[in-house]
Parts: sequence; structure tokens; C-alpha cells
Amino acid sequence: MNTKRYKNIISSQLVITKTLIGKADDLAIEHESFHTNYIVAGRKALYELLGKIYSLAEQLDECIDKEDQVRLLRNILFDKYGIRTQENTSDITILVRYITQADRKTAHVYSRAIEAARTNAIPSGDFSEYVEKAGGVERIRADAVISNGINHDVANDAEEMLDLTRKYLDARSELPIKSFKLSKKVPAFKSTAKLNYFACYERDGRYYVLTQLPVDLKQETDLIKGLSESICENLSRARRNVRKFHAKAMDKRSERTIREITKKRPELGAKMRARFIGATK
Repeated sequence: MNTKRYKNIISSQLVITKTLIGKADDLAIEHESFHTNYIVAGRKALYELLGKIYSLAEQLDECIDKEDQVRLLRNILFDKYGIRTQENTSDITILVRYITQADRKTAHVYSRAIEAARTNAIPSGDFSEYVEKAGGVERIRADAVISNGINHDVANDAEEMLDLTRKYLDARSELPIKSFKLSKKVPAFKSTAKLNYFACYERDGRYYVLTQLPVDLKQETDLIKGLSESICENLSRARRNVRKFHAKAMDKRSERTIREITKKRPELGAKMRARFIGATK
């Protein structure tokens, strides 16, 4: 090869290489600026916001009418944003979802960070610094899962299975397999749980209710966990079917609620029905 031509090719390649490196350096500076101005600044802004939510949660705890305040937050979440919360959803998570309108998993990550700070007696004013030193909100949640000896992904699936099972049972309360009234002769037991146990005798495909059994909250929780393994055997399919079933049941609940209100306050019932019909179109 001609020596002069070879030197020209090498020189051209060096120019191209320097140009590429120069462009890469420029992009590196741009990325550093982006990371500093948006990622880091955005993360700090998020922690500061969560710190303010933490402070508000402390104020909520001190309210005499705390239960009424939480109930109002739930109602507005559903009426205004279409966000449904479960009965076992923590007050902090409800507050987080109300303020951020974040999805369930994101709200759970945020609320776990706040709950961890409360557990460790971190003042709300020091929350942002606490989260930074802990490695961020995701790290706090992951550490909580690891400390319980549970795989992170498995914990997420188990939590979703319980959530779907509660949705299924909530939907069944509107669309039951069967409903009946008990005789007054059946002894009534005081129960802290919403679910009830009945001892039944089966003969020729027909079930005969023998008695009602008392249920406590732990038994109810164990029952839901057991059901979740059956209902969510195929999590992907359960996710699709339960949500569809729950939405159908919630429509029926809305219709029932409107009917009950209409009997007492016809004008208000008519307005609610008009709004319900408009929302379902």
C-alpha cells in the first residue's frame, strides 16, 4: 500500500475517533447535568414531599375525628379519581394515594418508607436525610422484605394475591353464590372479623347449615391466605378475571346504594343515578 495513502487513512481514522470521543464527552457532560438537575434534584424533591406527607400523617393521627377523615379521603379517592382502596389499606397509604394519585405499588413503596421512619422514631423534618442515607425508598422497602426473610418478587406476588382475593370476596358480597337468612335459634357470636364460618352437613348435593362459628381477625387472615392460593393459582388469569368481576360487582353496589338513597331522598338519588349512568357510558 502507498505509504502516503496509508498515513492519510490513519490520520482520517484518528480524526473520526477524536470526533466520536469528543461527542461522547459532550454527551457525558449533558448526562451529568441531566442527572444533577433532574434525577438527583427530582429525587430530593420527592423525599421532601414524602416528608411533608409524613408530617401530615402525624397530624391525622392526632385528629379526634380521624376515622371520619380517613373515610372522607376514601370516598373522594373513589368519586374523584376512581381509585378504590381495601378495608385493610393503611391510613398512610390512603393519604399517599390521595395526594399523589400513584398506582398501588408505588404508593406502597412510599408508605413503607414513611412507616419505616416512624418505626425508627425519625422526626418528619429529618425524613429526607434519613431516606438518602438509607439508599432511597426502594432500598427501604427491599430491606424490610429481606429482614423478614422473603424474596422481593415472591413478596410482591403474595401481596397481589391477597389483594385480588380480597377484591374477589368483596365482589362476592354483591354477587353471592347463594344468600339466606338464619333462624333466630342459631346462636349469635360476637366477631371482630367480616367473614363468618358456618358448619354445614352435606347430603345428596344439598348443604344444611348446622351452626355459626365465631371468627377472629387472625382466622379471617388465614382464610384469605388459603383462598388466595386457590383463586390465584394462575396469577395472570386471576388478575384479569378478578378485576373484571370486581368492576361488575361495584357497578351493582352503586346501583343498590342509589336505590336505597332514592327511597329516602328522591332528588339526591336522581342526581346520583344521572351521574352514574354518565360515568358508565
